[in-house]
Amino acid sequence: MKSKYALLLIAPAALLYLYSFVSPLALAVWRSLFTNDAGTQVFVGFENYVRALRDPHFRQSFFNVGWLLLLIAPLGIGIPYTVAILLQNFDKKMQSVGRFMVYVPSLTAGLIMALLWQWILQRGGLLNAMLEHVGLPGLAWMGEPWPARLAVAMVSLSSGYGPFVILYSAVILAIPRELKEAATIDGASAGQYRRMILRPILTPTLLLTLMLMIVGILQMWESIYVLFPTGGPKASVATPVYNIFMTTFMYSRPNLGAAKGLLALVVIAAVVAVQRRIEAMSGVER
Repeated sequence: MKSKYALLLIAPAALLYLYSFVSPLALAVWRSLFTNDAGTQVFVGFENYVRALRDPHFRQSFFNVGWLLLLIAPLGIGIPYTVAILLQNFDKKMQSVGRFMVYVPSLTAGLIMALLWQWILQRGGLLNAMLEHVGLPGLAWMGEPWPARLAVAMVSLSSGYGPFVILYSAVILAIPRELKEAATIDGASAGQYRRMILRPILTPTLLLTLMLMIVGILQMWESIYVLFPTGGPKASVATPVYNIFMTTFMYSRPNLGAAKGLLALVVIAAVVAVQRRIEAMSGVER
């Protein structure tokens, strides 16, 4: 009897899951095996996957993710980590205010942030004006590969680290007070406490943050589309999902776009598997 009630309770969530994830995934698999020939769906097997793997722009988009990760990850992990630790020096009310203030920018729509940064990064925009004011030459943020990557990194960092501060703060607040008191009694300094106790406890969360960051960069497209409608100079900032968007909607090749989307899903699954493997090898537990 209880099992019937349990099935009844999980039925709405199960139906929603089937509707929002399983059915679109099945449709994408089906469409990836066909091609559109004058309005008729023609079965081509794995030809779309072969075309996707042979597409130099699609392959380059994964290398772009690596470059963007190198620019974003150090500050994207370091800033929330530092802010979360610094907030512990204040009382509970000020901690709540601080967490709220760093979280608010993440509520801003990505398109709004991209439009704001588009104005800042123009050739005669605010950032170049500030550089010239201190005697440095302005950069062609929209015209060269590395400045373009830096521009995308700044857009991402300006709105993306608030949730990580909340995540780190939750882990820090869950540490038993007795543990810190014992470390203090044993003569541990603040630096030793962070290095020997806090950092090992936060290691699984840091790995999770890195995984979420990789997946987030793989899926980044709206801000890139606003700043660089063609994928940036030499397609230097085009991500896999941006490439999939362009293939599906701009070039009207939804079957090839479905194949690329499934390949990107495999890469995301591989990233998650590697993250879990690293956790297992390092002996950390959730």
